[in-house]
Amino acid sequence: MYEPPSENLVRQLTELQLCHPRDLRRARSRVKRLSFDLPAFDSVWIDSLVQLRLLTPFQAKQLETGQGESLRIGPFVAVDELGRSQHGSTILARRLNRRDRCVIKRERLESDRISEVFIQMGRVLEQLKGFVHPFLVVPREILPTESDELVLISRFVPGLPLNELLVRRGRFPATVVVEIGRQLLEGLAALNARSVVHGDIRLSNIRLTDSGLAVLVNGAVRQVIRPHLTIHDALPIDHYDGMAPELIGTGASATASSELYSLGCVLWQLLAGRPPFVSADPLVKIASHQTQTIDDVRKWAPDTPAMLADSIRQLTSPSPSMRPRSFEDVLQHWGPPSSQSRSRIRKFRRLFDGGMPHFTDAGTGSSIGNWAWTLAAVFTVTFGLALIYDNGLRNELLNIVKNVEAITHPTRDQKADEKPLDPEGGSITHQDRKLIPLPAPSDDGVILLTDPGPYEASSVSFNRQLTLRGTNGVAAEIHVGNVPLNLASDEVVLENVTIRRSKSADDNLVAMLTVRCQSLQLLNCEMSCSEVDVDTNDSSPNRPKAAAVAWMSSHARDPKVAELTIRNSAFYGNGVSVTLLQTPRSVIVENTLKTGSGAFLTLGTKCLATEFTVELDRITLRDSGSLLWVAGDYARTNGAYPIAIQANNCVFKLECADSGLIVIDSERPRADLGKAVEMKSHESVVEPGTVLLAALNQSHHRLEPQDDEQFEGLVATEIKFEGSDIRNAADSTVAHLLGPRTSEKSQPGIDARRLGSIRR
Repeated sequence: MYEPPSENLVRQLTELQLCHPRDLRRARSRVKRLSFDLPAFDSVWIDSLVQLRLLTPFQAKQLETGQGESLRIGPFVAVDELGRSQHGSTILARRLNRRDRCVIKRERLESDRISEVFIQMGRVLEQLKGFVHPFLVVPREILPTESDELVLISRFVPGLPLNELLVRRGRFPATVVVEIGRQLLEGLAALNARSVVHGDIRLSNIRLTDSGLAVLVNGAVRQVIRPHLTIHDALPIDHYDGMAPELIGTGASATASSELYSLGCVLWQLLAGRPPFVSADPLVKIASHQTQTIDDVRKWAPDTPAMLADSIRQLTSPSPSMRPRSFEDVLQHWGPPSSQSRSRIRKFRRLFDGGMPHFTDAGTGSSIGNWAWTLAAVFTVTFGLALIYDNGLRNELLNIVKNVEAITHPTRDQKADEKPLDPEGGSITHQDRKLIPLPAPSDDGVILLTDPGPYEASSVSFNRQLTLRGTNGVAAEIHVGNVPLNLASDEVVLENVTIRRSKSADDNLVAMLTVRCQSLQLLNCEMSCSEVDVDTNDSSPNRPKAAAVAWMSSHARDPKVAELTIRNSAFYGNGVSVTLLQTPRSVIVENTLKTGSGAFLTLGTKCLATEFTVELDRITLRDSGSLLWVAGDYARTNGAYPIAIQANNCVFKLECADSGLIVIDSERPRADLGKAVEMKSHESVVEPGTVLLAALNQSHHRLEPQDDEQFEGLVATEIKFEGSDIRNAADSTVAHLLGPRTSEKSQPGIDARRLGSIRR
């Protein structure tokens, strides 16, 4: 029997902004099926809303038990409960009228300490004002309350805690532990520079994200609430696993030295698969830290490299004077997080996604397995070289270009006297300088460009990692003429390189750089397209232009494991920045600038709808086309995987506000277009009036706005840049924003100072 929900339930759902009247209408048919011949009580409506994913199970439980009012926490609404202890709880929440999520930590305090704790926490927040770090989470706001509790707001990190992963897997490989250590050291060093200590370094406070970040949460919280740890606090047992001896029974507060000890214990535990001192009694753990020296980790993990074992032995020395002097000293010895750091952690994290994952140690592995892979690699390389010699290296590599032509629109009628523009606005006349042949790769696959150039684009294939690098400060130029720069290898790295379209470029050139690989990295690179890349005869709005980079997998049948990384780079001129001929697993873009028409990223018509993530951090689109142009299965297949986009501190100022931040391009678009993309943003901005999701109506050659409910956290505000020259990175930094923001930290968008090797 169909009955509407009670007025009280409707009121709560509306006030908490959990659903709208249209959502209740959507739930009617489901309510009828669930209730059969029984009255449709509120519990049936709540179950239906959970099935429609409009309510979380946590929210449903609170509503069913008559505690719906507890979901409101100041200007926030609770989404889920992340944890609970004797002293309080940790809640996943979102701010009313917004979709971005945060974490609310509630701690009950003794009435005689409330005033003192609030004052101390206020001082800490003042020290941390504007502090944001990818490897560390600290509180950013105190929520006023009338109860005897401290309520802190911090950003949400969607990851699994290391203690849970350790239980599921056992000990971690040394290669992964080193990368986790590097990231945590960098975060702790940045926090220490603010004269603040974390105070609670343990496995359960470290989240491993899908994007390859090891993030230490709850920074500076315990140091204020419970600065002196004792066995009488009735805390979970893991609180005592990394307690520095000098803090025990002395009343002393945590220091950088005690933090290093705790970090050493964490790394030791990851390698050994167990804490340094095993006991269920807090008193035994405390006594052990105070009276014993932690064993060499190789006793429990014999395959640990000597360098890592010795470094952890120094970190966990009972005497503070025997430990490293600072986080920076350890980082200098270990090296900062490398370009491969996130990639290694990301690959390791994915091993937990399956139901029954099979783990092998990334650092050692079995001899049989290694020989099998070696023989397979030798067979693959031998067969590949035979194929190349048989068909001709040039023809084999140029097959990539043929694939590019299938998804781009090279109908350009260009005047004979048009000239490509360089970043300074002048014309390139490569006849003024003789082009230098591109050197052959060394035995280790490195092509070192020691001369500024210009070099002549050619085709290069290598059976291992291929690196094309300009020496620091040189920013070597490669000019593209009749053929693109073609690179083929399992891994390709371009660093400190400028690729520019020359005056003699073929009118039908569809990409300056074509790459066939599984891992592509563009580091401190510049791609300068020319005005001739504009298709003046194409009446379709914002349709993809020719590409600066076109990519396809070197494993044609299994591209979904591929990864593309772009860091500290710039794309100037009209044209697509990156065209994907197949669907990789992920694209990561950090501190990158795109100016001129054409989309930043396009997915071709042959791209299959598999799990695909796009991670953006401090990118700026200025007078640009769309952020993402989507064709292929994502655009035409109902119920296909959504493209997951995370945008942090990004600036999107399109050449036309109605051109669409995301564009879906298909002759037969999917019925659920709004679900093709899920975009979550943090501190990212768009111009007011920007269409977030649009579909290309191919019959009428126009873009039509779509439902954009899958977009969370974008802030609309007028954007002012430092200067007017869109081919100058410094001019494209944000001067100020005419609108509200959630924090007072530095402006979003590119940091032009980090584009050091790029001419500005």
